[in-house]
Amino acid sequence: MKTHVTSKRTFQTLVVMVLMVALLGGCAMTKPQKAPAMVPTGQGTVIYLDKYEFKPPPKGWALMQNVEGGDFELGFMRFEKGEFPSQTTFMYDDVPYGSSQDLDKRADYYCTRFLFNSGIALQVKNRQHLTINGREALALDIEGENRVSKEKAKSKVYLIKKGSRIISFVCTQWRPLNASYSQEPFDHYDAFVQSFKFVKKDFYDTFDEELKKAGL
Repeated sequence: MKTHVTSKRTFQTLVVMVLMVALLGGCAMTKPQKAPAMVPTGQGTVIYLDKYEFKPPPKGWALMQNVEGGDFELGFMRFEKGEFPSQTTFMYDDVPYGSSQDLDKRADYYCTRFLFNSGIALQVKNRQHLTINGREALALDIEGENRVSKEKAKSKVYLIKKGSRIISFVCTQWRPLNASYSQEPFDHYDAFVQSFKFVKKDFYDTFDEELKKAGL
């Protein structure tokens, strides 16, 4: 009798397992497709992951999305004509280098870390205080060379105040030492920055509101 019960339970278990596999397989087959990362608004901008709205660069630029532990939130890259390393990237970072809430102090520290492992000897060519979308900002024009690897880089960095913190945008163009820089990618970058809007509050915005409510 005991043997009969054991066999029956084994059979029932196998049936349940087969049904589960069939159901899971059906779920996999009917799983809806992922929504696209960027959804056009019809006004020349896109909504990115229901978080940000901005004007994207034209066709030919590849979207770079943040991964766990990444150094930026989102960005774009374009490989350009010419010898390596002819390419340009620009990106938005919600946690740039440093912790100071003073724009100039944050910029000073930022420059000690920026492209640190590239071997590029950087120089700040220009530093300008300005306002971007109603927010206090600091723009940095940076250039540098690595004569050993025969390459150079030109960057434009925006550090922008947002509530009690600072966010950043950075565009970097790489070229061989004997090549010329191109202004066009920087124009796309500036259009991206000037059009950048936050679709909804993020964690930091909500946290700041709660601190104010608590009188802190």
